[in-house]
Amino acid sequence: MMNQIKIGAFISERRKAKGWTQSQLAEKLEITDKAISKWETGRSMSDLSLFMPLCTLLDVTLNELFAGECIAEEKLKEKADKVLMDVITNWLGHDKWESKESDTTPENVLEVENVSKLYETENNSVLAVNDVSFQIPHGSFVGIMGASGSGKTTLLNLIATIDKPTNGSIRISGQNIVDIPDEATAEFRRRHLGFVFQEYNLLETLTIYENIALALTIKEVSKESIRPTIQSLSEKLDISAILDKFPYEVSGGQRQRCACARAIVVNPDIILADEPTGALDSHAARQLLDTLAMLCREYGATILMVTHDVMAASYCDRILFMKDGEIKAALNREQENKQTFFADILKKIEWIEGESHDVLEVVNP
Repeated sequence: MMNQIKIGAFISERRKAKGWTQSQLAEKLEITDKAISKWETGRSMSDLSLFMPLCTLLDVTLNELFAGECIAEEKLKEKADKVLMDVITNWLGHDKWESKESDTTPENVLEVENVSKLYETENNSVLAVNDVSFQIPHGSFVGIMGASGSGKTTLLNLIATIDKPTNGSIRISGQNIVDIPDEATAEFRRRHLGFVFQEYNLLETLTIYENIALALTIKEVSKESIRPTIQSLSEKLDISAILDKFPYEVSGGQRQRCACARAIVVNPDIILADEPTGALDSHAARQLLDTLAMLCREYGATILMVTHDVMAASYCDRILFMKDGEIKAALNREQENKQTFFADILKKIEWIEGESHDVLEVVNP
């Protein structure tokens, strides 16, 4: 099991060996001094996206960080497998793969073909998305991963009709959204897209019930069917007890499950999730990810999620890795459980970044 106090002491030891203060390490990682202090005292753990930069700065392997100690080379393979799988299981728990196999091949909900986005100013130009192509079949849970500035959020905005590509086509349920006039994009979003944002985007003056009902009202669903529809969905998402509360009266995790209900209740072609776990603690994040996976499994929802979090990505069926505006690699979950898929994602990130942290060879749990 992961020992946060031991890991914190190890981070402190390696930082001091470099001759750095907590402030200097925080500056290099672009985070606060307070975060470093919490790590080193064992009160919290680093965000998953910071593990690899932290290892690089401290000159340790990922497994040594997780173990909280330097590992002799001759014991590296033996200890690496055990440490990594213990840590992953501690985060994700045990799960079993639930096959989505069927006799028919599902139709593609989203088809992105040769999409590029060039931003030009008077002095320079930036190619934020460069000739990207991929498809997402109905009922899939697909993640897009990449560092800040990789182009993943720009790509999501293009799919959401918030921005238009410079070149290429984007088809949602067969309709090329690039051809939709600007004045019709808001109506298209209301009728065909669902959204889950990092900051919830709930109306604070409406109750949880009213926030969900508003989405149905805008779509002109009959009044008679609104209440039973919300009651049924809220029971599935475990928010039926808070429907009469206002967003500020409930937890962040409950607010995000409300956002999920609002997104799925209108039966959209695709749900777009932008860093949905970013404002949540680890427990609430796992609850939300379980909810998103359930929406795919039981409601046939199609979800495209942008994330930098390896834990969040491990819940997906497929991951697209972006760097410098391009999709550099893709990874399918196949028959793997979350633990093995998590480790495969880490290995793929290392390969894309071209950095060596030794390890990431795992055994099946």
